[in-house]
Amino acid sequence: MKEGSSELRVGIFVTIALITGGILVFVFGGQSSIFAGHREYEAVFPTVDGLRAGSPIRVAGIEAGSVDRVSFDPNGQVRVRLRIREDASAFVREGSTASIGSKGLLGDQLIDLTVGQGEPLAPGTLIPSRDRSLLTSFLGPTGEQAEGIVGSVDRITRSLADTLDDEQVRRDLRDIVHNLAVITALIHENDGTVRRLLADPAFADSIGETLVSLRDTSGELNRTVASVHRVVREVERGDGSAHELIYGTQLTSLLTNAAGAVGEVATILRDVRTGDNNAHELLYGQQAGGLIENLEAMSVDLRAVVADVRAGRGTIGGLLVDPSIYEDIKRLVGNLQRNEILRSIVRYSIREDAPRPQPPRPRPSEEAAGEP
Repeated sequence: MKEGSSELRVGIFVTIALITGGILVFVFGGQSSIFAGHREYEAVFPTVDGLRAGSPIRVAGIEAGSVDRVSFDPNGQVRVRLRIREDASAFVREGSTASIGSKGLLGDQLIDLTVGQGEPLAPGTLIPSRDRSLLTSFLGPTGEQAEGIVGSVDRITRSLADTLDDEQVRRDLRDIVHNLAVITALIHENDGTVRRLLADPAFADSIGETLVSLRDTSGELNRTVASVHRVVREVERGDGSAHELIYGTQLTSLLTNAAGAVGEVATILRDVRTGDNNAHELLYGQQAGGLIENLEAMSVDLRAVVADVRAGRGTIGGLLVDPSIYEDIKRLVGNLQRNEILRSIVRYSIREDAPRPQPPRPRPSEEAAGEP
């Protein structure tokens, strides 16, 4: 009996110990870093939607503490005390906001804190709160974007509704719709360019080929412009003749010489026009008329000589026109080449006309040796 009672007491003790350990694990298991340092802040909400002490707190989505207490404010709002670890409290700054979120659509409530951009808040500071919808709480950043999109759509629709209240705007819209109907009817009923573009594949292909050609032409133009730019850069930075002509002193000297030459030509023309010289007399005097008459007479005589030559009159005309004279000259030259006596005389004349070599002159030493 004594052994059974002692075993019973041991079993009861072990059971109580396990229950106590489980309770402690359940109570303190949700507390992250229970022995770490914490800082306390406060936030006020119109309603907390089931938030309670021990609910987690997230800073930028990372769990950083827990709710210490939830109580009513004298104004009827709910005041929530927040316990945040010291390592995460450095990100609770001026500009941070608190909102009530959820781990899921049916999950526990929690506090979401945003990271501010100012100085860290002192412990006990009241963090501004903002309301979040169920969609935002469930979807997180995606829900915020969805709320922003819905808000933008709502503003656009309200603005559009306000605009449509204007009679002139409604009349303009009716005119636009009517004109679009007329244009589509014309396109459908008439065989125009737009209809062929929409219905004729061959025409559409030709338009496509034209666009391709235009693109190729544009590419060639771009390459040409790039080449021109490259040439301009080479002229600007190089040391060739073009660079020296544009950026050096040669262009200045060239322009100076051209200006001087133009000035000389102007002086000569002024002297010819106003001076008393042969050129002035030839152009503006009485001799100009006689010179022109003489030139005309020479032109007439030259025309007559050319006509006689072409007609075969005279020696030159006979040489150019009469083939018998050509044959006689050819036969005469051939007889001369076959005449050995005449050829010997010609060779002898050539030898006599050629310069003869001079005998070498004695050097001064040889002249001195030949004297008595």
